[in-house]
Amino acid sequence: MTNSVPTESTARAADARAWSPSWRRVILYAAAGMIVLAIAATGSLASRLSSLDNPGRLLIGLSGAGLLVLAVRDAVARPALRVDDGGIDLVDGIHRRRLPWAAVLRVQASTLTHNRRGVHIHVLIVETIDGPVLLSRRQLGTAPERIAAVVEEIRRRHG
Repeated sequence: MTNSVPTESTARAADARAWSPSWRRVILYAAAGMIVLAIAATGSLASRLSSLDNPGRLLIGLSGAGLLVLAVRDAVARPALRVDDGGIDLVDGIHRRRLPWAAVLRVQASTLTHNRRGVHIHVLIVETIDGPVLLSRRQLGTAPERIAAVVEEIRRRHG
C-alpha cells in the first residue's frame, strides 16, 4: 500500500510554478521576422509587393529585425517568472534575478494606461526591496491577474 499523504518535499515541489511565452508565439515571431527581412533585402520582391523605396525597405527591415530580437529574447529568457519555496526567479530586462521571499514585499497585477493614445498594458508588479519590477502579459504568456494570485499565495506561505 502506498502513502497518499503528501510529504513536505512533495508540497514544496508542488509550489514550484513557472510562466513564459508560448513556443508557438516565439516561432511565429521568428518566422515573421525572417519573411519581413527577406522582403526588405530582395529589391525585386519588395517592388512587386508594393512600391517600396529605400527608406521603406529600411523600415521594413528594422521591423523584421525587431521581431527576430523578440523571438530570441523570448526563447533565451525562459521562464520569465518562476516561483518556488526558496523565492522568486524573474527576468528583469535582459538580466535574470533570483530573490528570496524576504526581498519580495508584494506581488500585484495592474494596468498601465497612456491617456492620450488609449493604450492599456496589463502588467505584473513585483515590489522588491530594490524597487518594483514590471512583467508584461506578453512576457508572461498569460494574464497577470491569475499569476498575481498564485504568486502572492505562495509568498504568504513561505515569506
